[in-house]
Order: sequence, then structure tokens, then C-alpha cells
Amino acid sequence: MIIKDENIFIDILINGKKFSKLNLREVEELLSEYKNIDLKSKEIVDIPNCFAYFCSDIENNEFICKIYKTSFGLDRWIMLMKDDYEGYALYENPESHEYELAWYHSSLEEPLDENEEKKRITCYIPSTNN
Repeated sequence: MIIKDENIFIDILINGKKFSKLNLREVEELLSEYKNIDLKSKEIVDIPNCFAYFCSDIENNEFICKIYKTSFGLDRWIMLMKDDYEGYALYENPESHEYELAWYHSSLEEPLDENEEKKRITCYIPSTNN
């Protein structure tokens, strides 16, 4: 599942300081300094004391902010993780140069088709019609 709606807003809490109603690009800009760390391929690490909350989520589910190094190239993604296995990857689409969220599960090596993916998603799905 890829979410590329400009109406997705996220609150970020870093060391107790709240940044409210950020769009995907603003989340990337805020957290990009944490991407400058040495990581091995497919390694994921926490951003210390950093949490994300989707503004459209009435249950206020907490996502842990992490950095992930992809298996190819030098790309590092910001991850918004429900737990150690599932969440969303925030990245810049290389064709459109727009920021997108993609559902992520650590057990998958290749993307699933849309129906299979929907069956496996257990975390909050951001609303795209705010």
C-alpha cells in the first residue's frame, strides 16, 4: 500500500517536544539529520525518543521513528513502526520527487499484491480524505 496524499498529517514528538500537523515532506526534513549514521544493508535503528502519530487517527496510535538502510544503494528511509515488524516507510519517489508512505513488514522480501497486503496489515491505515 502506497500513500501519496498531501492531506496526510503527522505529529512528531522528539525528546518531549511536539511538532504538529506536519506533511510528509516536513517529516522528512525534520528527521533527515538522523539519517547520517553508518548502517549495514537492511539494518534498522531507533531515532532516540522519537514518536509519530497520524493526525487522522482518533485512537492516537503511537509509531516509533526509525532509520532503515535499504538493501540496494545508499538510500536510508525514515520508518514509522508500530512494532519491530510492521509500519510505514517514508521515502521520496525517484520519478515524481514527491514523498510517499509505503506499508512495510520486515518478513517480506518482495511486495505483495494489493489484496494480500490488505489481509496482512494490522497497523493503523492513514486516512487520505481529511
